[in-house]
Amino acid sequence: MNLPKNKQLIIFDFDETLCTTQGLVKRINKKTSVEDFLTPGKYSAWRETGEYDKNPNIWDLDFSDFTGYPEKGSPILDTVSSLRDYLMDDSCIVALVTGRDELLGPRQWLSAHKLDISNMILMCSGDPNKRPCFESLINTLLPKSIIIYEDCPAYISQCEEVSAKYKIPCAGILIGDGNIRWDWKIKKGE
Repeated sequence: MNLPKNKQLIIFDFDETLCTTQGLVKRINKKTSVEDFLTPGKYSAWRETGEYDKNPNIWDLDFSDFTGYPEKGSPILDTVSSLRDYLMDDSCIVALVTGRDELLGPRQWLSAHKLDISNMILMCSGDPNKRPCFESLINTLLPKSIIIYEDCPAYISQCEEVSAKYKIPCAGILIGDGNIRWDWKIKKGE
């Protein structure tokens, strides 16, 4: 396989970055019987706290809203437009890295929205740790730089961490409430 090397790598997340899914993760603490629902961003932030990893057996997690085709999904216009532009730019290679554990639904959704998936690499981590996907992309494509579009700062940080290991410049673009959040790295009071 002769994949392009030394190009700019553009990485997109799927849920709440390209597609608003309205999906929630159902979380039940089996010890206390407390049940709640988390947005994808809140779920990722919770997992980053390490609470789940301390005792995974007490948690029952339901990701059924993130399986298959997102029936209630609608495009986030700014990021879908950026994706279209990058797919036509020969100086870039585009990848989708999703935390889902399957790609069929995102692939069908991208195709239904006339996005050329034949020019994309599609990956799923099946886990909040996307570092192995970023590591694989970097070692396979040897990019000169990376831009990542994500709805969760923790995943941008993961990509920056892996990129730094290989001394590859990385820029993160945070998506929030269906818009690009240009202010996300500005500290309050600046």
